[in-house]
Amino acid sequence: GGGERPPTRVISLDRFPADERETAELHGCLSGCESGLIPDGWGEVSEWPAERIEAGDWSAVAFRSPGLAEAAVRIACDGKLLPIVDQNIVPSAVLQGGGRDLRKVPANTPGSFPVLYSKGAEAQTRIQAVPDERLVSTKPTQPGPSLGRNASHAEKLRQHSGHLLVTNGQRTSTGRLTAVASEIQYIGVAWMPVPGIAFQQAKAVAVFLNSTAGRLQFLRNPGRSLDYPKYNPGAYEGIRIPDLTDEKAISALAMCWDRTHDMIVSQFRDGECEVRRLWDEAVAEALGWDPNWLAELRQQLHDEPHVRGLGRGQFGE
Repeated sequence: GGGERPPTRVISLDRFPADERETAELHGCLSGCESGLIPDGWGEVSEWPAERIEAGDWSAVAFRSPGLAEAAVRIACDGKLLPIVDQNIVPSAVLQGGGRDLRKVPANTPGSFPVLYSKGAEAQTRIQAVPDERLVSTKPTQPGPSLGRNASHAEKLRQHSGHLLVTNGQRTSTGRLTAVASEIQYIGVAWMPVPGIAFQQAKAVAVFLNSTAGRLQFLRNPGRSLDYPKYNPGAYEGIRIPDLTDEKAISALAMCWDRTHDMIVSQFRDGECEVRRLWDEAVAEALGWDPNWLAELRQQLHDEPHVRGLGRGQFGE
């Protein structure tokens, strides 16, 4: 039949019932709560429009806070931002899966090349990319008439290197960064390089993707896991960033990278830190957004259970 379709009711629990008595108590609370906070600290009920569900937008279930879900959609639809895919930013999956015909070697090994290998919390601690391993190709040289005309295996890999590298997935509580940049171009295993983007633009994009506006877009589409999203190059197509031809905006963001590239970035679960505040302030300046709005969203994001690292049956103060 026709008519307006009702919104989907989303129930976010802050704790689970421990026994039949608490189950009955929760059921009673839900029966009397159409939307808003559920009595007795059980959680919150919110609504998500049917047309968003039909379009495949399940942002509401990716966040504990309904406000963050709404903000993520607002940012993803903001006219000042353009889809990454429309700006020729295409992450390379050249070494995804660890890279065949390669092995780790000591730093002084002839013919080796640097990579951003790990996605662990201690591998990248600043927004400036720092290689943490060196690899060497074990692929034998093919004899024949092509010898000398084709680039070596390592040279072919290096053709995918970029000033900007973006995460291919990470734990939302213990990770630190979603993107890193460097004046030297690198490739990565846990980090996907973005070939063809200039250093100035790479710095700006790294700041934006690490800001609250960038992180909300990442967390909005977590795939199969809320606390350990994984991203392939296609997952980046829907993420929006500032227009790379907007010199004023790009300059403001790149200058922030220059000011913050040596600053240690706290793990996501550690909450507020100066460098995240500086990134958000730069984004607000570059895009003409309200800095207080981004600051409020950042604080809400710090309190998200899977960002704080809280598991089932655990809830913070």
